[in-house]
Amino acid sequence: MSKLRTSAIAAAATLILVHGAVLVFRYGTETASLWGDWIDCAAPLIAAVVSWIVSRHAGLFGRRVWRLVSFSFLLTAIGQGLYTYYFDYVHAPLGTLWPSDVLVFFWIVPAMMTLFLSPRDPGSGYGWLRVCDFVQVCTLALAVELSQIYVPSRWQAAGQAMQIRTLHAGILFFALITVSFLIRGLLSTSQVEKSFFLRIGAFLVVHSTVLNATLAYQASGHYQQGGWPDLFWTVSYCLMIVIAGTWNIREAPLERVSHSRGLQLLAQFSPLLIPAVVFPLVLGIAQEQFFWSVALVLVSFIAAGGRLFVVQNQLLISSSELEKNLALLQGIMEGTTDAVFVKDLQGRYLMINAAGAGFLGLSIADLLGKDDTEVFSPQLGCAIMDRDRAVLTSGETQTYEETATAAGVTRTYLATKGPYRDSHGKVIGLLGISRDITDRKLADEERRQSQQKLTIHFEHTPLAVVEWDTHFRVSAWNPSAERIFGYSRAEALGQHASFIIPAQFRKHVEDVWQGLIKQNGGTRSTNDNVTQDGRTISCEWYNTPLVDDSGKVLGVASLAQDVTERVALEERLRQSQKMEAVGRLAGGVAHDFNNLLTVIIGYSQILAEGVPAGSQLADSTAQIKSAADKAAGITRQLLAFSRKQVLSPRVINLNDVMLNLDSLLRRLIGEDIEVLTVPSNDLGSVKADPGQIEQVIMNLALNARDAMPQGGKLTLETANAQLDDSYARGHQTVDPGRYVMLAVSDTGHGMDEETTARIFEPFYTTKEVGKGTGLGLSMVYGIVKQSGGYIWVYSEPGRGTTLKIYLPRVDLPAEETVADNRPKSVQRGTETILLVEDDPQLRQLSSSILIHCGYKVLVAGSAEEGLAICKENHRDIRLLITDVIMPRMNGRQLAEQIVLLSPTVRVLYISGYTSNAIVHYGVLDAGLWFLPKPFTLSALIAKVREVLDSKTAAREDAAVE
Repeated sequence: MSKLRTSAIAAAATLILVHGAVLVFRYGTETASLWGDWIDCAAPLIAAVVSWIVSRHAGLFGRRVWRLVSFSFLLTAIGQGLYTYYFDYVHAPLGTLWPSDVLVFFWIVPAMMTLFLSPRDPGSGYGWLRVCDFVQVCTLALAVELSQIYVPSRWQAAGQAMQIRTLHAGILFFALITVSFLIRGLLSTSQVEKSFFLRIGAFLVVHSTVLNATLAYQASGHYQQGGWPDLFWTVSYCLMIVIAGTWNIREAPLERVSHSRGLQLLAQFSPLLIPAVVFPLVLGIAQEQFFWSVALVLVSFIAAGGRLFVVQNQLLISSSELEKNLALLQGIMEGTTDAVFVKDLQGRYLMINAAGAGFLGLSIADLLGKDDTEVFSPQLGCAIMDRDRAVLTSGETQTYEETATAAGVTRTYLATKGPYRDSHGKVIGLLGISRDITDRKLADEERRQSQQKLTIHFEHTPLAVVEWDTHFRVSAWNPSAERIFGYSRAEALGQHASFIIPAQFRKHVEDVWQGLIKQNGGTRSTNDNVTQDGRTISCEWYNTPLVDDSGKVLGVASLAQDVTERVALEERLRQSQKMEAVGRLAGGVAHDFNNLLTVIIGYSQILAEGVPAGSQLADSTAQIKSAADKAAGITRQLLAFSRKQVLSPRVINLNDVMLNLDSLLRRLIGEDIEVLTVPSNDLGSVKADPGQIEQVIMNLALNARDAMPQGGKLTLETANAQLDDSYARGHQTVDPGRYVMLAVSDTGHGMDEETTARIFEPFYTTKEVGKGTGLGLSMVYGIVKQSGGYIWVYSEPGRGTTLKIYLPRVDLPAEETVADNRPKSVQRGTETILLVEDDPQLRQLSSSILIHCGYKVLVAGSAEEGLAICKENHRDIRLLITDVIMPRMNGRQLAEQIVLLSPTVRVLYISGYTSNAIVHYGVLDAGLWFLPKPFTLSALIAKVREVLDSKTAAREDAAVE
């Protein structure tokens, strides 16, 4: 549009300059007149073109009015061209009516039609109304032409009188049109209307002035063709070019345009006044032009009547539409559960629907005309009205929540309020819609509390809560997840699950994940996971897909629990159950096997005493006893790893035990292996069975020797140890505290992780078949655990092996071991002994030996039989020798019954498998005498004598001679 503006101004300036130049150089000549006429023909043509171009870029109203203006100036250009032709080329006399004279009045007709247009007019319709208006304007223009120019021109000769009459008609006609445009522009409230009509009005003022001045100048007889008055016509047309070219008014939206009441009345009634103007105009020419007079009057009245009919029809249609809209509005208001209301500027209710009245607990009739202070409490009513005034002051729609109490009920509303405007945009009240959101607020509060509880659970649950998106990336990570896996929330969010999954399990977990999403079902699994510090832990996972209402999977919610300790405990339980099962088997075997071995060993001793030394029979007897002794060693190993052997713990110093074995170990190990003992200074004491500890050291040393077939170094080391909580967390079964450590290290071939994990299993061995029983380390493990300690193995292939034993430290001095160097001889006696043994062979062997040594022996094959014998001979019996494990009643129960009968009776228990009858956790109860099977005859005789002669609590004699 800026380019058009520049072009229009340039064109107007050029025309004025050219015309002025012609007048300067050719003033008063026919050439000046001819040039002036053609310039006055070109100027309105350019104005028509510019107006048309403007219409193409304008809005709906601008497009209509500028196109009509374009047609007017096109007619002007045509009329000016005809005038130039008749005046300059045909030289027609001035007293005759030229065709160009007709256009003098008719060129303005299209422009006059703009007076009847409005921005509120729709894009289509109103056709007949505008046709009637067009006919009215044409009728008026024709009536003026006939009555003021055509007919008078036939009555009088051409000359000054005619020009005066034309002058009067032109002044009257254009004055009327100019005033109409100015009034329309002044009364318009729309910027686009005001600008257009005032611009056209300004042009008409100038144009009318030029026209009237020219006609007056011609009537005075001083008018000269090709003079300066011709330039005024050019200036007026160029003014129109500039007016059209500088148009750049943006039209307001259709619904925001409003008209004043006066303008509306003018627009509706001014066309109806045209017949009143036409009638007196043609009345004076009725005799001369009766037909045209009657025709013009009839057409004018018919057009006016037609216009009234169209307007009336439009009013009926508008009224019907209004009734429909009112019904629709009423239906909407009453069909909604929201309160809909209208208030005036004083806050009084002008309109409200039934839902709103129901909210307030009143009828509609009771509410109308009241303000909020009469409906609510004065304080609440004033607060509501203050908010309403703020809305009216701002002029903008606002939405906020209101909590109000009406009819004794307090509810919360979501209120949307805005200004209520009239057709001119003036605020005349307030429109409002209030929705009862009490239930929603309660639901929101419940949801908020539920969310708060979920957040509390999420933040404080001991379980790791993790949410994953569909790409297996972390989208939520709670503090427990931070604690378990070591990653902070910031570090974990967005991470793929592989960051906590060991590499070897990622493919499997990915498959499980995809199946979880596709099957849309929960899963439970226990997996290994990797923490931030590289530790591998076991976690139990509970996974559930997150789905929306349509069933689409949005992700997965997971709960994870660190079950590393539980898994270790379960593994220990399984191992313990396996050991328990094997132990029960071993105990049962040892019980029966030890009975047989005792018989074999006993009779081999009897045979050895009765055969000549060095004979073949003596050698055979010795082989029998040797084989029995080896078998007895195997049974002791079975009982050791199953922790069923009887211990006699004492407070000892491991340095003493280790140093006592030094010379023996060096002989057993061999010269190709260097043996190094490293005793610790100020070593604490432990409470353990020294014989069993010696057995542990011997087994570990021999295993180390077998691991170094090419030679190496064996190191035995002791030290005080303080195992703290950190160590205990890394070693699940360890209780923090003070310990004494015994370490046995070798420089052998070492072991891999799989072997290390199984070395304490019974019957597990890496040696060749026939080279080992697989019970050595199992026995070590059983003795250490039975002594309340722990054993850990550290080994790598090619790096050797270290086994560390931790025994609880005690704050007692170590007991000194006094060697019994007295010569041993068969000790005899004459006391009465009750022997209860369910094995007949062992019972016969034991009784015969005791009888052979001078004792009186009463023999029973069961506890019940022994109790019966005791009842008959309780005054004579001095010693009860009983097996521990017997059917129906065990040896401990039998001894308790006999002691009731004879409190002075001493009791000696013999057994190869004790269970918990006389021991607890493998430790012999205080004050009891015990002889383990298999035993030698001399051991039996010595123990019997010891018990009979002892006056203090006895201890187990575990040595087998």
